[in-house]
Amino acid sequence: MVKQAIVILNLLILLCANLFAQDFSITAIVQKNGLSWEEAAAALLLAKVLDVDMTMVISTRKETAMPVFVLAPAVVIAKVGKKDLKEIVKMRSKGHGWGVIAHRLGIHPGTFNQQRVALSKLSDDELIGEVWLSVLRQSFSVPASQIVKLRQKGLGWGDIIAVLQVSAASKLPTEKVIAHWQEMDKDWSKVRSHFGVSPDWLPPIKATSGEGVGKGRGKGVGKGKGGR
Repeated sequence: MVKQAIVILNLLILLCANLFAQDFSITAIVQKNGLSWEEAAAALLLAKVLDVDMTMVISTRKETAMPVFVLAPAVVIAKVGKKDLKEIVKMRSKGHGWGVIAHRLGIHPGTFNQQRVALSKLSDDELIGEVWLSVLRQSFSVPASQIVKLRQKGLGWGDIIAVLQVSAASKLPTEKVIAHWQEMDKDWSKVRSHFGVSPDWLPPIKATSGEGVGKGRGKGVGKGKGGR
């Protein structure tokens, strides 16, 4: 009787673990929320690195129709300033940029940039770039300079996530991954299939406090396909 109970308990634990993993897989996020692979992956990486509730990020994205890539500075501001994300977005709806909002809420400039430039003087694109540079650097353990080079080639943040994912999983240089992507009609699902990379694969990620997301800034981080 005791053995049966232990077996049942172990099965329940395994089932719960599988359900948890499925709920937070990129594929599950895409199917459940109607997001692109790039946005689903971005939401998951952002939530993991900043240790925030991913469902909150996605629900806010849906309510505001604001892409996850553009919403990222608000997530950092809410995390560091201990504010509700919806409150930050409401300030945005009044026409304020992310830098102005961060400044008004007393967020230290060093949160977004090592140079400690006044946040009110930074453009939205610059703050968006700072956040994603840091999130991707920490997620894939690559130097900031490598991400900056990808950005300078004109790649959007979603494409950069895909490049780094395939590169890390296949152990291939990013240049080779990009070459295959261009040959395959810029279809990341074809590239992942070609190299045998699961769409849900991500490296182990350690969460941070959210402070100092601008560490390791590189020149040209704001260049690319807008906020994507």
